[in-house]
Amino acid sequence: MSAKLSPELEAASLYLKELAVKVKRPIQWAFFFGLLKTFAIVVQLGCIAYIAQSVLAENQPVESLTAVWAGLIVSTLIRVSAPYWQQGFLQQATFQASQAARAQLFDYWRRKTHAGMPPSAADGALQLDPIEALKGYFNRYLVQQYLVVFSPLVILIICFYINPVVGVLLLLSGPVIPLFMALVGIGAERLSQKHAQQTHALSRIFTDKLRNLATIQLFDAGDEALSDVATAGEEYRQATMSTLKVAFLSSAVLEFFSSVAIAGVALYVGFGLLGYISWFGADELTLFSGLFVLLLAPEYFAPLRQFAQSYHDRAAAIGAASLLAEPLEKTETARQSALSESSKAVIHWHNLSVQLTPELVLLYPDMDISAGTLTVLSGPSGSGKSTLLKVLLGQQPYSGTLELQESFGSERIAYFAQQPFLTASSIRNNVNLYQTHADADIVEVFEQLNLRGLLQQLPQGLDTHLGEKGVGLSGGERRRVALARCMLSGRDLIIADEPTENLDEVSAEAIRQALKRLAQNGVTVIAASHDPKLKDAADQCVNITVAEVGP
Repeated sequence: MSAKLSPELEAASLYLKELAVKVKRPIQWAFFFGLLKTFAIVVQLGCIAYIAQSVLAENQPVESLTAVWAGLIVSTLIRVSAPYWQQGFLQQATFQASQAARAQLFDYWRRKTHAGMPPSAADGALQLDPIEALKGYFNRYLVQQYLVVFSPLVILIICFYINPVVGVLLLLSGPVIPLFMALVGIGAERLSQKHAQQTHALSRIFTDKLRNLATIQLFDAGDEALSDVATAGEEYRQATMSTLKVAFLSSAVLEFFSSVAIAGVALYVGFGLLGYISWFGADELTLFSGLFVLLLAPEYFAPLRQFAQSYHDRAAAIGAASLLAEPLEKTETARQSALSESSKAVIHWHNLSVQLTPELVLLYPDMDISAGTLTVLSGPSGSGKSTLLKVLLGQQPYSGTLELQESFGSERIAYFAQQPFLTASSIRNNVNLYQTHADADIVEVFEQLNLRGLLQQLPQGLDTHLGEKGVGLSGGERRRVALARCMLSGRDLIIADEPTENLDEVSAEAIRQALKRLAQNGVTVIAASHDPKLKDAADQCVNITVAEVGP
């Protein structure tokens, strides 16, 4: 009975299987050329043994073996060229799998950004080491797991046909290697998963310290920062050494078993040819049959050795895949817990609280929010308005009950941040982040937000390129461009964080009117704001008190 894998390893295995389906064709061709190489080896070694028997034992002239020499040359050429073609298809599979993994990661980042959760700088490390760790799995292990069955089986059948004793020796020793790999594999996968996690953790810690270098110096926390990096580096070293220890020890044991088996075949053949033993067909061995099985014995273990080496590639890929499969699963789980479905056409929470620290707990009054309304969350700074928005977005753990209607799924929410996310691209591309819209629709929404004058001032209009974070526009213009993106997205729920704070009256009034118009058109709008005019325009206002301090 196989041991049950942890949820992380199951998710990683499923992730690798999904990638493997996308590279099925090149893997099949690589398997074909691998099996072709095995047959070429059998023919080549058979020709060598036959030539030795004919020349040395039967004293036939070398030139009389033209057909055998031709077979030897052809089989040698196939043996040499087959790995070249096999490696070409394996490289193709590796490239396609890496591209697919990067595409899935970029798609996850895009959806995360659209949900108002842009990835951190440290997340960029996911497309480096983890994806690189997948290459060994597709370049070596994936095809080798099939060759390790069929290639030794071909040689085993031939050895049984020539001499059953040699076949039994190989049969008994061969399965020891896969059995040992199965025993080692469980621990190796967990060690590789830990190694991948420590690598990513080291990247995160180093990136975090680098980005906050000025703050660290300001607070004279250099020693603490160095200690954190040193601790992460030591944990990474220990994880690396543990992985290498398993790899070297398992390889040594595998070499021992294969060497003992080959030595056993050599002793049996040698004693049989010398006449020291006559049992189980040893006295029937000829130079051809003895040399042939003796040459085949190392080739029988060659795929098993390669599988043993590539098995560590699988362990490394499992560890990397646990990181690549983890973000999407965790985000979806958090979102499902925060955005539970309800048959009622309202947003409802009851006994909702958020524990930020052991001493600090945010309590929220019970609330029902009707669909197609503008609700403003108000309260003093630090009372937890932005935290409540994170709960609604699925970004913050909470206690209590939170229910949202079915139409407010994770793909039907738009987030209007206080500092909107704008890319270094054209205004059109920034508006089309959720989906592509016609220019006429974009201009119409810009008119509602009093941005038509902006388009007329810009010589390239919607094609005008912005700098990073929207450089080239004023603060109010950036907010309204981001709001236009939310309005055109067609989402059923828009969550806004301080939409009018620190804006001039013209920009603030345009945003107020736009939010009110959205609610009148059936969109549910929830905004955290201090703006008294926005509260006056709201259908309902929720006053949030200061957080309660726990014991």
